[in-house]
Amino acid sequence: MPKDRLALWMCQNISVYMEHTFDTVDHKTAEAELFLAAMAKAGTDIFAFQCYLSAYLSASRTTTLALQQFKDIPNFESWYLSHRERLQSDPVAKYLLDLRNDHVHGGPYPIRGGTFHGDKAEYFFDDRLGIPALEHQDIVSVCRQHFVTLLEIVLDCYVVLGSEIDPQQYFTKEHFTAMGRGVLQAECEVWGFERSSLSEEGYDEDARWHELRGHVSGCKINHLFYGYLGKTTPQPAEPEEYADFAFTPEDNGWLHVPAGFGALEDYWQAHPDRRPAEPDA
Repeated sequence: MPKDRLALWMCQNISVYMEHTFDTVDHKTAEAELFLAAMAKAGTDIFAFQCYLSAYLSASRTTTLALQQFKDIPNFESWYLSHRERLQSDPVAKYLLDLRNDHVHGGPYPIRGGTFHGDKAEYFFDDRLGIPALEHQDIVSVCRQHFVTLLEIVLDCYVVLGSEIDPQQYFTKEHFTAMGRGVLQAECEVWGFERSSLSEEGYDEDARWHELRGHVSGCKINHLFYGYLGKTTPQPAEPEEYADFAFTPEDNGWLHVPAGFGALEDYWQAHPDRRPAEPDA
């Protein structure tokens, strides 16, 4: 196929590829965390706390609904099956889903009360629920536990199905080679033409891939993955000559403090298994 016709076909194809991006899932996940953080900061204002709890329950449910909008991508259903079963067997996830469903139909908040220390407060679910995991933990801790479960599921989607949902993983030499394509076709998808000028300026193939990925989007919630799980989405391999310029987690904006904690170190001390692994020397 002539290059001009190939470029035209690629430009038409990219509109289909970008029609429904995974940003929806990222945004809904971030929305749930925003209301979780607001609950943690509500203090003694119980009405505000109730409002934020309501918003968290709705946003957290919408996160999984947004995720399921991608059921048509290859292998999604087989991947999601174990996560669906996990949520169905998780007493916390099941209770919060039932609470959300009851609440949107006018049901009351099942809050039995709280403990107050100056302008700080902890609220607790009704002890008649029969779920020990909920009866002895404050509501923010329960919802944070639930949010971590949701984060683990979304991150696993990025790991297992990354080349289908993440432009940073889609536009790699390895992925295009597996499809029997190369950097020329990738450049046509992004810009509509081959960036031959890059070769003329001395860019090798790896550098062209690096340049291309700098012009496409990526995961919007790596700060949540890093803060709550100590992990991030798979990052593309970059040319060795760029190693000295690699961004740190702080440079990338990943140092996000989980809801209810004053500092990341406090969270990692409470959950040492979620402390990020040390980078390779």
